[in-house]
Amino acid sequence: MARRLIVLLGLLVLLVLDHPVQSCSLCDSRLALTPTIRQEAGHPSARLIVLGSVVDSRLLPGEKAESTLRIKTVYRGKALAGKKEMILPRYLPVSDKKNPPRYLVYADVDGKQIDPYRGVRIRTAAAEEYVKKALALDPRDTAGNLAFFFKYLDASDPEVARDAFLEFAKATDVDILKAASRLDAGKLRGWLNDQKTPKERLGLYAMLLGACGKAADADLLRKLLDGQEERYSEAYDGILAGYLQRKPKEGWELAHAILADGKKPLSLRMAVLRTLRFYHAAQPKESRPNVLKAMRTVLVQGELADLAMEDLRTWKVWDLTKEVLACWGRKGFDSPLVQRAILRYALSCQPTTEAKTFLARRRSEDPDLVKEVEEGLKLEKGS
Repeated sequence: MARRLIVLLGLLVLLVLDHPVQSCSLCDSRLALTPTIRQEAGHPSARLIVLGSVVDSRLLPGEKAESTLRIKTVYRGKALAGKKEMILPRYLPVSDKKNPPRYLVYADVDGKQIDPYRGVRIRTAAAEEYVKKALALDPRDTAGNLAFFFKYLDASDPEVARDAFLEFAKATDVDILKAASRLDAGKLRGWLNDQKTPKERLGLYAMLLGACGKAADADLLRKLLDGQEERYSEAYDGILAGYLQRKPKEGWELAHAILADGKKPLSLRMAVLRTLRFYHAAQPKESRPNVLKAMRTVLVQGELADLAMEDLRTWKVWDLTKEVLACWGRKGFDSPLVQRAILRYALSCQPTTEAKTFLARRRSEDPDLVKEVEEGLKLEKGS
């Protein structure tokens, strides 16, 4: 039972924290779980989308409450045809009746039953215009859409700025890099130098600047890499990704040197590992030689070896099968997480003679462990 718990817990950590599916490698992976205004509209439950003002709220018996939304715009749905108001099943305070709070409301519809399930506060006319334009975007034009959202990253309305950044956080690395050439390098430069810029955005901004900026921006990015300020240290993965755009040779040399130095802080080496993930996703062919070289370096260090193995397995990159299997039994590679990472890789890789021999030995030595890892892989695949 204890073994099974370790398998499930390890799998959950690796999937949720280290491998967000189809989202920006340089952004907080938790952001990928939050739908944007535009993406919420694509949910099957969003059969009704309306914008309106909350004009009244009241408490009801049984610890219940409701609010009245006066409808201004219906973006989708006919359930409210001819109606001017909609009832929301929660208490939304109205402190200023002359300027009542406005909300964008998403609701499901089942027959005549309307079920509001999400509301987004709309504070300004500019935010209302943003919603209108965002909902009208063509979802197939990913690069063009990101260029649109870029204009709102510094919007005065915090909900709009947050939503615009979420669009980047949920975009793929390929699409982000593709959109970079359309962006304003001057704005990015200013945001990087502005102490008011949220630190969780610095990595993305640095990468975008490297992709669309000038040669001189390499000096700014290198200065940030070499500096000691904490807010930039936490964005090292994105800053390095941007520096690699401007100076590939120097950037890869720096990345390899950091990963090869076991005395470097673990957090710094993990940041470089995230940079590798970005480049494997955004430019897999161009970055492959350098990514493989870096992974070889990581595989000789027990601290990050399991993460490297999981990356290679997830990417279906089997070039380093010999190096991965050779880790079994080595000093520093005997922890349960590393052993399971090796087995996951061996069970997933191309069935070479070496891999078959390795698995036969493991099944002979510890069949229960191999079986449990196999069950974890099945769980991961959803079978």
